[in-house]
Amino acid sequence: MNDGNTSDTDTLGRNMGLAFTYIQQIFRETAQLMRTLDTLMGKDWQFTFGNRTTRDVTSHIDDPEWWLPEASFRIYDSIKEPSIKKGITIQYWHKDLDQPILIGGKLVYHLDSKSKKPKNQQHWDLWGAWFERGIEDPRIDGSVYKVEYEQEGDYIEASEVFALPLTSITSENAIKTKVYDKLISL
Repeated sequence: MNDGNTSDTDTLGRNMGLAFTYIQQIFRETAQLMRTLDTLMGKDWQFTFGNRTTRDVTSHIDDPEWWLPEASFRIYDSIKEPSIKKGITIQYWHKDLDQPILIGGKLVYHLDSKSKKPKNQQHWDLWGAWFERGIEDPRIDGSVYKVEYEQEGDYIEASEVFALPLTSITSENAIKTKVYDKLISL
């Protein structure tokens, strides 16, 4: 890591500490963004996964790449239309990104004919719509993409997704105008 110079070691140690402090700050700001969006979504939307915002992290020594979350999510169920969910995924890093992004979108699920609830739903469905469904040349400028689901076994009927640089969401007003207003319009 360095040549053993105490000055270099001290600087490296401080920089490492600052990096983790900064990551904690990003997580706190993400939580505040989600709380603000919760308030804006109001009583017509309820949390799909309660207060859970991430998964697929581990504390296992053999999987250090999963010690920190790669992304966080907040998904809302429509009270009026059980097949519809809207929400966000904050992607902190990914092999195809050079900066963290917010993915927002609407998901329309196939309903079970008996229960009238989605046949299936996963925490990372917005993530999958953005990264795994073949959006050609995706831009992180708020452009909306319609995503097709035509494979056998797809439990989602349709989705519309958009993405923005996380750094472009700098205030409660930006959350309202860039995220909430766009979600509601989908």
